[in-house]
Amino acid sequence: MTTPSSSCAARTQQALVLLLSQQLMDAQLVRADRPGSNRLWQEVGALEIEPERIENLLYCGLDGSDRQALIAEDNAWLSRRTPQPRRQWNVWGRRRQSCRSGIGISTAAGSGAQLSTR
Repeated sequence: MTTPSSSCAARTQQALVLLLSQQLMDAQLVRADRPGSNRLWQEVGALEIEPERIENLLYCGLDGSDRQALIAEDNAWLSRRTPQPRRQWNVWGRRRQSCRSGIGISTAAGSGAQLSTR
């Protein structure tokens, strides 16, 4: 059984997920507002909400104004997901990718950019 505070936190997060999903449906799918959509995805990242959770609601085929259906779909998604490690987000709202190729670029005074391997 969950404690009252955790169930309250879960309900609060679900309310945020539904609100962001509805706003993204409008910005991304109805108005094709790229800057607005990008800002909303940045908000998803800042709140550390799993992007797959939002994507599920965006593309599940439900009407964005049917809040009860969205809640049911979100609950179903939560029950069937397997916990994944948290993703790190960069400033642009996308996952950080580590570069381990061993190639670096250095700029020495007067010599311009130089490609080197580490």
